[in-house]
Amino acid sequence: MVRLQLPPVPEGVDPYLYIERYLHYLFNPMPTPGFDARLYVLWALMGYGSVMAIVYLQSNGLHIVGNQHALFAFFSLASCAVLLCYNNNFRRVALLQRFQSRTYFWRSLVWIPLIVHAWISSWSNLQAAILSSQKATKTHILSPKLANGLYIAGFLVLIPVIVLDVYTAFAWRKTWDAGLVLRTTLTSLDQARPSNSARAAKAAIAAQFNRVADKLHMLQAVHALYVFTMLIIIGVNLGGLGLLFTLQRQVKFNSHLSLQIRTSSHPAHASSTTSAGSSIGTPLASPALGPPSTALLSDPPHPLSPRVNGDQTPPKTNLLRHVFFAGQTKEKDDSSDTTASRGRNHISVGQLKEAAENTTQAGAATRQQAKQLLALQKVEWDMIVELSLSLAISPSSVYSSWRTMEVSFYLGLSSLPSLPFAPPLTPAPLVPWMYLTGVDCSLTSLTLNSIRHLLSSSSRLANVIGLHGRQVDGRQVSVSGLTSDELESESYGRPGATRALGTISRVGEEEEGEERGHVAVKMDARKRDETPSGTSTASV
Repeated sequence: MVRLQLPPVPEGVDPYLYIERYLHYLFNPMPTPGFDARLYVLWALMGYGSVMAIVYLQSNGLHIVGNQHALFAFFSLASCAVLLCYNNNFRRVALLQRFQSRTYFWRSLVWIPLIVHAWISSWSNLQAAILSSQKATKTHILSPKLANGLYIAGFLVLIPVIVLDVYTAFAWRKTWDAGLVLRTTLTSLDQARPSNSARAAKAAIAAQFNRVADKLHMLQAVHALYVFTMLIIIGVNLGGLGLLFTLQRQVKFNSHLSLQIRTSSHPAHASSTTSAGSSIGTPLASPALGPPSTALLSDPPHPLSPRVNGDQTPPKTNLLRHVFFAGQTKEKDDSSDTTASRGRNHISVGQLKEAAENTTQAGAATRQQAKQLLALQKVEWDMIVELSLSLAISPSSVYSSWRTMEVSFYLGLSSLPSLPFAPPLTPAPLVPWMYLTGVDCSLTSLTLNSIRHLLSSSSRLANVIGLHGRQVDGRQVSVSGLTSDELESESYGRPGATRALGTISRVGEEEEGEERGHVAVKMDARKRDETPSGTSTASV
């Protein structure tokens, strides 16, 4: 409740009756019209958030950084469950005028899952940002012991929060009982001393009134701790923004590298076609063929290795690793290709999905690279959503006084009565609206983002949400469902990750088989070309 102070009594008004009605409307505020309907909307938001949290719930291992999806969904589900109880209690207190002495139990308890949710998500973002910015010299911004100590210290702050929450619930019950006794005393004094002045009435109830006010003032300790906790969470979220910048640099680097590989493949492809055309009609025995090249039998280069971009033609082995994006228009010349490549700063999600679903021999080498880029972009958007939610919710609990903290449970200040029978209005709670709207929008965005980046465009669900594409091999669909944690970690854990690992191995075997087949065709062609010197027949 707000700070309890004796109101100024107008002249000609019974002071005992005025103060008694003031306390009645102060401790029993009346709801605004439509408050019950808004509570039902809140229940709908809580139910939707619970369903979306269950749908989005997934686990990617044992590390907190890799389990952002599971932690975000789990604590969203826990917060929605606590808010359901809080909403039911709020309805009974505000509408039915029952159980007023228990009103602060769920009001205090609702902050615990919110704080834990914000702390774990915020610290995970900060930890990932620090790890992603480590240099090759392994210089630690925060040592592992210090980082773990700060993380555990954040949970230790919850101990006094829980203790003060329990104290608040019991203190409010005693305050409510003391308020009822004070109102009974005012009624008795009004009957015994109806002719007393306002000053005499205030002096008669001053001691009892101050005891009730002191009980309310003691509850401000909870507010001070909430302010300290939320300020720490805001600072941790600001530090976690470094991870977002690192992810953006990674996406730009890989996208730019893919464009360089693609542009360098066109002159090499043209030169190989020209040389093949000039050899038609020329006797194959006239040029002296050297020994078979051992480069064809060596290990293929990494897909992200740089290519030679100039007049020198790269080796034929590298042609297997060039990036070919389906649906791209063929450039007319090298100058137009260079101009077009400068105009494109990144590769769209649709182009990456087409490259990831390309089952041809030319696109076999780039499927994994495109899938990793899709997963990286998904993590980038997840970070934007989670950091935005944390920064938006955290300041909602930073207030300057107990009165403004109480405003967090309402949409506006309850107007105190200026007349004895002027009922104050109690708007709907603000924090549940803010939190539920943010969580529901975030879970919906994260789910659609996962579907948009990691779902095969040939599935029925992708067609429903507007992701159209050509049919792909069903064996490749599971690879596109990998997250960045599964792509980068060495031990996946969990049966789902094991199946994904098997699929990656199967894709790798297919790529190696395609390359062996390509090399075998070249070797057979050379054997046919190496005919005796007297032979004049040649097959093209």
